[in-house]
Amino acid sequence: MAREIYSRIHLHGVLVAQSPLHVGGFGDDIDTDLPLARDGAGQFYVPGTSLAGALREYAERLFGQGLTDELWGCQDRDLGHASYVLVEDALIANADQIMVEIRDHVGIDRQYGCAAEHIKFDRAILPRGTRLIFHLIVEVENRSRRDQVLAMVDSLRQALERGEIRLGAATTRGLGHLRLEETRLSEQVLGTRVGILAALSSQEGTAVSPADLEAAGQRGLGHPPPRLRLEIAWQPAGPLMVKAGFEGIAVDMLPLVSGVNGHLALVLPGSSVKGSLRTQAERIVRTLRADLHPCWLNEGGKRKFLEAVRLPLIDELFGQAGQRLEDGSAATSSGERRPSWLPGRGALSVRDCYGVCRLSPAQWQAIQAAENDEQLRRALRAAGLGSWSQAYHVAIDRWLGCAAESMLYTVLEPLGTQWEPLVLELDLQRLPDTTRYAALALLLLTLRDLIQGRLPLGFATHRGMGAVQVTGLQVQGYGLHPPLSELDGIALREGRLQNVPSFLKDAWTAWVRQPQEA
Repeated sequence: MAREIYSRIHLHGVLVAQSPLHVGGFGDDIDTDLPLARDGAGQFYVPGTSLAGALREYAERLFGQGLTDELWGCQDRDLGHASYVLVEDALIANADQIMVEIRDHVGIDRQYGCAAEHIKFDRAILPRGTRLIFHLIVEVENRSRRDQVLAMVDSLRQALERGEIRLGAATTRGLGHLRLEETRLSEQVLGTRVGILAALSSQEGTAVSPADLEAAGQRGLGHPPPRLRLEIAWQPAGPLMVKAGFEGIAVDMLPLVSGVNGHLALVLPGSSVKGSLRTQAERIVRTLRADLHPCWLNEGGKRKFLEAVRLPLIDELFGQAGQRLEDGSAATSSGERRPSWLPGRGALSVRDCYGVCRLSPAQWQAIQAAENDEQLRRALRAAGLGSWSQAYHVAIDRWLGCAAESMLYTVLEPLGTQWEPLVLELDLQRLPDTTRYAALALLLLTLRDLIQGRLPLGFATHRGMGAVQVTGLQVQGYGLHPPLSELDGIALREGRLQNVPSFLKDAWTAWVRQPQEA
């Protein structure tokens, strides 16, 4: 028998990608290891299941499991009920204006400093500026539940408009940052004759009034999870880039560019920045804690890489791949057992960082297709990139002392480029209570090294590239309570971090002195 409902609440809008997006699909693809999802017509899209999962996870953190299960559905053996929420598949509104990109990823071997064995893969992504049609429908069971349901839907709307809900894969490494625009919140009342007639005349119903939203909001159903946002203003001290996964004609190594609203721009992927921060944080932990010596496995491969990067504080802050124990449960670096074998997503997220200069696809194609040095210089000047330089590199033969055979190559080095700020976000709810302050202190120590020029970014950092100069730091907290609210006062003056709360220093000192096994 069909269940009775009082009304349907509709939330419409357009999800605009503020960073690239990857929602994986099923099946093999000759072009990439991780393809995008396609619908039955072969078009790229985002399944409603992916959207529903991200929304439900946020709702559960905001309102608790009990209330979320009542609305989103649950099942416990033979008990439970279907969801009252319908999330439609999100089609791409500007599919004719975007071009799918392929991003290369590689893990760094902690022992040798080179690419780790079996940690090389690539991923297809939808570029920044992709527009997804979003439609959420929530059925209200009875009139007494209306305000409660409306409050939850409105909270999700606000979170989407603020860009707090991430979608897809690699959400802590630059991908999946979306923002809801062109929002419409309406209701179809089906419990009255007047409401049914209005619903028949309008598929979306009538707009929800501000008074209804205010009344629903007074129920105080949820509070945003505590988080910290750090915006770092910076500029390169010399050439800086991430190498593209393909070669040009006149030049061998090209910088990586990515789509931005139909144009192209230099990009420093969040995965690259987060990897550099993580490596430096690991170095700090191992240096200060003499009992955490790396234990390199004799065999290579993925297992060696995963074991080498497992460290206390690092796992919680940057993330940890799941490690199955003999009894089938999972363990963290501190020995705590978890009930399932799920990868641990880190608390720190780093967004992709883009160059300010925008290029047209035709301008970048001319740079790639240049057949000689003269054509390359002409294409660079036409694109407004006259400061870029084609650098020649050669290896020296150790026996003859001359240029080694087949070791001459060129790199197109971006010079004089302005970049957007680096944006780091820290989900404090994902840090354990026992190590939260120590993890925050470790992050600030890592940023101190970046500020003082000890941490280069990007490609060829051991060969003169990647040096950065930090010019400003803005720290902003959301939903913080004392003493964490003191973090808002952290500032950068004369190249040093100022107003660092004393409780972070005390927690860091106590953690360093505490005996602990890796």
